[in-house]
Amino acid sequence: MSIDGVLVNVRDPDFVLGTHRDGVHTKVEGQAFNQTDNQRWTSKYKYVKETDTHLWSVQNKDTGDYLSWNSSKQVIMSDTEHWWKLVFVGGNVVFQIPHDPKDDQSIYTLELEDNESVTLKDQQEPPIKRQLWMIENK
Repeated sequence: MSIDGVLVNVRDPDFVLGTHRDGVHTKVEGQAFNQTDNQRWTSKYKYVKETDTHLWSVQNKDTGDYLSWNSSKQVIMSDTEHWWKLVFVGGNVVFQIPHDPKDDQSIYTLELEDNESVTLKDQQEPPIKRQLWMIENK
């Protein structure tokens, strides 16, 4: 399955994953759908045979930058491709940072917060609705 369209949050379907320029930085946030390219995403897939892992890079159609994370586990946009582990739950998708064997057993999952910010949470339990995203071709 690939991503080509809008990522709608399952818990709050009034919000989609979007980007917002804040000076020199581009933030990732939940936004009301407005049909602009800063809310549209595409993906590229690769399979890593050594670890039997399926990975996707997720690119914003407006900026051309990639949905990424930094060493502090903050969600950022980057001009460098980052590879996410996508977990499919029903018809929805969960974005996780691939597990680093040097790390503990943390599983960092993309989550929409009540204040519309997007964060990475250490998620040991099954995904919750605020971590589930529907791929829609709007």
